[in-house]
Amino acid sequence: MKMKVNRTALRVTEILRLLAESPEGLTLTEIGAELGLPKASTFDIVQTLKKAHFLRESNRRYAVGFMAHEVGESYSKGKDLYGATQPHLADLADALNMAGSLVIYERGTLNYVIEHRPIGSIVSPVTSNGMDFVHASASGKSLIAFMPEQRQRKALSLLTFKQFTDRTIQNMIDFMEELERIRSQGYAIDNREFNKLMTCVSTPIFRRQQAVATLTLSDLQVDPGDVPGVAERLMSTARVISDALAREDEK
Repeated sequence: MKMKVNRTALRVTEILRLLAESPEGLTLTEIGAELGLPKASTFDIVQTLKKAHFLRESNRRYAVGFMAHEVGESYSKGKDLYGATQPHLADLADALNMAGSLVIYERGTLNYVIEHRPIGSIVSPVTSNGMDFVHASASGKSLIAFMPEQRQRKALSLLTFKQFTDRTIQNMIDFMEELERIRSQGYAIDNREFNKLMTCVSTPIFRRQQAVATLTLSDLQVDPGDVPGVAERLMSTARVISDALAREDEK
């Protein structure tokens, strides 16, 4: 089925794109003429964008406002994180023949930004939503362990402690002890807590002294004796990525 396009939303994007290419700004008449828009529609959209600080006005000319720059800066940061991580994650996952992921925490859920599966690797698909297994995942534990206090309290309040295997942490006391271990050793382990056959190891990526994402490796039937070595390789890779982000921020 063909997706219906909202005309007003489309016009908003057209106006923002036009003004992004017009650093000296344009008048209402020029905007309408360039895009072939009715005067009334142009006025309504421009005034709304101005009120929301996506546009600014000077001498009846409109240009991109600070909120548009905020959105662009947010995208740039995300793009930097993706670009800095992807090649290193792929190299490490291929070298260890384990599935690799870059994961971020958003509103109580885990968002798998990058997933790299080497040819021949065996991974178990996630069969639960991104919220109810946070406590049972290496990624979730790693991200929560290194959160600022206020954000961590909010994240903890959303945990369900749903049981997936007989190894799943099921109460706050045990979970807080687990977070302390993670902060001490620098990495988290999902020791068959979500899937009885799968082990995951995760360590945070830092930017401006904040854990902005976590790097995770996963595989089936991992020998417990191999976990420290995997964790060391993972932490080393995460440090390389964190350093790359720091250099990017210094530019």
